[in-house]
Amino acid sequence: MRIFTLEGSPKDILYQAMDLERGAYHFYMEVLARHREQDFARFIDLLARAEEGHARLIYQFYKQEQPDALSFEELYAALPGEVMEGGQSLDAMKQMLDDLTDEPCLDIVEMAISIEYAAYDLYRNMADYFSGGTMEKAFLAIAQAEKEHMRIASEALVFCQQ
Repeated sequence: MRIFTLEGSPKDILYQAMDLERGAYHFYMEVLARHREQDFARFIDLLARAEEGHARLIYQFYKQEQPDALSFEELYAALPGEVMEGGQSLDAMKQMLDDLTDEPCLDIVEMAISIEYAAYDLYRNMADYFSGGTMEKAFLAIAQAEKEHMRIASEALVFCQQ
């Protein structure tokens, strides 16, 4: 489990945050590759697109710290995304997908809620850590956006009722 290395400049920390968002994006795209035909997939698709949206939000703060940065598209495409927002490795989460039951809806939606809650908690704590500085605003904005992700994931639960 790895989240943030708090050493380095604000741009380094924001880069890490974008990479965590990229990791969650990769996870949701993996879920879609395996379960696109399921009713809950439209919510997973929303979450995947929202992860990219969060990375774009972080990029706006990153660009202030690194004015000569690559374009968002170039930078985002180059991010490895090996770790997700909650600190889980992408490979470990893919392994969990391999181990799901025949009816994966509830497991996947619960995984999504867990990921998004961990992300909210992470970013809220990062905002507290950087309280009073410019980074506080960035992390508070991201934490608020993560609440919307939790709502989206929760709405998918109705498709898991048997």
